[in-house]
Amino acid sequence: MKKSYLNKIERKFDYQNKSNYDYVLNQSERTTHITGFQKFLQTINQEDLFFYPNTKKFKEKICNFYGVNDNQLYLCDGSDSGIKTIFESLTDKGRVITSEPSFPMYKVYSDLYGCEYFGIPHEQDYTISIEKILSNITHETDLIILANPNSPMGEYKSFDEILHLLKFDIPILIDEAYIEFTGNESFIKYIDEYPNLLVTRTFSKGFGAAGCRVGMVFGDKKNIELISKFRQMYEISGISMKYCEYLLDNYDIVDSYIQDVINEKNKIVSLMNDYDVIDSNCNWIHFNNQIDNVDVIRIFEKNKVLVKYCKIPNDDRNNWCRMTIQPNITDEKFMRELI
Repeated sequence: MKKSYLNKIERKFDYQNKSNYDYVLNQSERTTHITGFQKFLQTINQEDLFFYPNTKKFKEKICNFYGVNDNQLYLCDGSDSGIKTIFESLTDKGRVITSEPSFPMYKVYSDLYGCEYFGIPHEQDYTISIEKILSNITHETDLIILANPNSPMGEYKSFDEILHLLKFDIPILIDEAYIEFTGNESFIKYIDEYPNLLVTRTFSKGFGAAGCRVGMVFGDKKNIELISKFRQMYEISGISMKYCEYLLDNYDIVDSYIQDVINEKNKIVSLMNDYDVIDSNCNWIHFNNQIDNVDVIRIFEKNKVLVKYCKIPNDDRNNWCRMTIQPNITDEKFMRELI
């Protein structure tokens, strides 16, 4: 077997049945219904299922929305697929530098494409040191990836902080999966100025369309041309395209959801006085208490609330709760029991 190293790479399927829970708050998905959904359904016809999708109009809308040219966009089935394509096209078994922990697919893709994965640990305050990234850049470095805001801790770095990395002749990928929840600027505006800058975006988080699996890579036209050589014959499904196009045309639905989440998160953080709380620039928080969330686990199990329990950097407790925030969840019974 020529690629015997693949035997060492472990992948897991997520077959968790979310219908067993009354509240699904574990994967940063939108769970509240949107107004106007019936109006969207009326736009679907059988041809959307019969024919291969023509994405030209959709791409034009994306480019207009983000203020880029059509040769600066790569459309893909989820931003993780776009990241995979960046590995395929722009790495050559060199070093990949990112934060640790971070989005797990960075490590998976590094292993798949024979790259040296080099993770920079979080500081005590859960930030990532740009200085440590700079000090670990070598002549063999192929790619630097920063989720911004970072996953899982939610730190956001400004352009002035990341500018030091852009001065190197190395592809710099800024993964902006959660950028809508920060209120901060996107790095897309700098792709004309820095040809080594790549930015990934998704319809999964702020847009609330994780089931559509639609993502984007923005960058210099030469890099996008290289990346596009690896594109699938048809990047996304017709139904996914149509729904995401509907969200672009009715962005007030998206914006209202984002603002409601931000307001609710701020409210919850202010109420959780009995917990150690780590706020984020994303749509979740981490929290724990002195008994490692034993009571929280009981409350959530009783109320059928699905969340994620994990360790965090620089802390010995095992059951930090990472909970996705949704509008008005402080009104729910489980939250009243919690706080």
